[in-house]
Amino acid sequence: MKKKEKMKTKNRLMAVVLCSLFLVTLAGIGIAAAQEDEILDIYGNANEDDIIDMRDLTFTARMILRLEDETELADANYDGRVSVADMTQIGLIILGRESKLTLVDSADRTVTVNKPIERVVIGVPATGEIMKILGAEDKVVGRCDYINEILFPEMCELPITSGMAYDIYYEEVFELDPDIYLTGYWPWPDLFQQVVDTLEPEITVVALTPFELHTLVENTRKMRYVLNTEEKGEEFITWYEGVINGIEEKTAGLSEEDTPTVFLKKAWYTPEQLCTFTDKFPMAKYQIGIPGGINIAADLPGEMVPDVDPEWLIEQDPDVVLVDIWTAHYPGAFGYEVDDNSVANATREQIMAMDVFASGKAVEEGRVYLYENEFGVTPRFVVGVAYWAKWFHPELFSELDPKAIHQEYLTDFLGIDYDLSEHGVFAYPEP
Repeated sequence: MKKKEKMKTKNRLMAVVLCSLFLVTLAGIGIAAAQEDEILDIYGNANEDDIIDMRDLTFTARMILRLEDETELADANYDGRVSVADMTQIGLIILGRESKLTLVDSADRTVTVNKPIERVVIGVPATGEIMKILGAEDKVVGRCDYINEILFPEMCELPITSGMAYDIYYEEVFELDPDIYLTGYWPWPDLFQQVVDTLEPEITVVALTPFELHTLVENTRKMRYVLNTEEKGEEFITWYEGVINGIEEKTAGLSEEDTPTVFLKKAWYTPEQLCTFTDKFPMAKYQIGIPGGINIAADLPGEMVPDVDPEWLIEQDPDVVLVDIWTAHYPGAFGYEVDDNSVANATREQIMAMDVFASGKAVEEGRVYLYENEFGVTPRFVVGVAYWAKWFHPELFSELDPKAIHQEYLTDFLGIDYDLSEHGVFAYPEP
C-alpha cells in the first residue's frame, strides 16, 4: 500500500475508533442489533448480529470497560482476549482494510485468511456462481468441472482443478498458487479433512456452502467480507430474501391436510433410479418444506441419500413426485442450450410408466414434475423453490411467476443476455 493511502486509512480508522469511544458513553447504542436471529460468524462481529459496523466497535469498547459481558466474536484479531487491538481490527474490517480476517466456515472450522484475496480456486460450480454475483469472477484462476458455458464463458476458459465434490487435482491447484481454495461443504467430514490435510498450510481452504437454501444468505455475506464486495452482495441478499420469504409466509400456516406429500426422486443416472434425500441432508428439509411439501423420506433410517424399497414407495403413494434430472446423463432434456421440451416429455412419460408410480395418485392427477438438477445445487434454487411452490400449491401461488424470477436472476445478478421467453427448458411441465 502506498504511503499516502496508508495515511488515509490511518486517519479514517482513528475517526471510526474515536467516534465509537464517544458513543460508548450512550447506554444501549449498538446493542439492540445483537438480538437478531442470524449471527454472522466472523470475528469482529462483537454484538453477534448479521453485520460488522460501528455498533460492534461501541459494543467492544463497553466490554473493555466491563459494561457488557464478553462475546467470543469480539476477539476480532483472534488472539484469545478482548482488547483495544480488537477495536482497531473491527475498524479496519469496517473500512475493508484488514490484513487478516478470521471466520467460522461451513465445515465449522475457524479459518484465518490473509487479505486482500486476489487469486481463488473454486471447488464447486455454485461457488463460481456466487463469485460472479459478487462481481469477483476476475479473481478466479482455477475451477471445477461442470461449469455452465453459457452462464460462465470466461470461467470456462480457466484450468480445471477438480471433478465432482472432493475429487481434486492437487498438482493443478498447487501450480496455480491461489490465496484460498474456496469450496462448499458436504456432510462427509473425512473426505473434506483429506482436502484440508493435503492443501494446508500452503493454501488456505475455506468452505462456504452456496447451495443450501437455509445458509445461502450467511455464506454470501461471509464471502463478500472475504472478497470486499459489499454493495453487490447485499443487493443480491435483499432480492433473494424477498423471493424466499414471500413464499414461506404463504406456506407457513398450511395445515397438514393442505400440505402435499412429496417423493423427491434423484434421477441422476437412469430414470429407473429410486434414490432420494432424507432430512439428514439439510437441503431436502428446506427445499421441500419451504414451498409447502412434506418429504415422505424425511425420517428413513440409514444413509442421507438412500435408494428406497419399491414396495415401501408404492405403499406411501405420494401426492407429488418431484424428479431431479442431472442433465449430464439426460442430454437434450434441460438446459440453456435446449429449446425443445420433447426429451423432457419423453423422460417424464418413462418415469410415470414405472411400476412404483403408474397406479399412484401423482400419475393419476398429473403431478409428476421434472426440473434441472442445477435448481437444487446452485444459488438458482431460488428459482427451483418458486417452481415447486407453484406445483405444490397452484391456487395459493396463482400470481407467482418462476420464469420471471429466473429471468431477473440471469439479467440482474449474472449479467447474462439471455431471453427465457425464446430459449431454454428447465422445468417440465411448465406451471
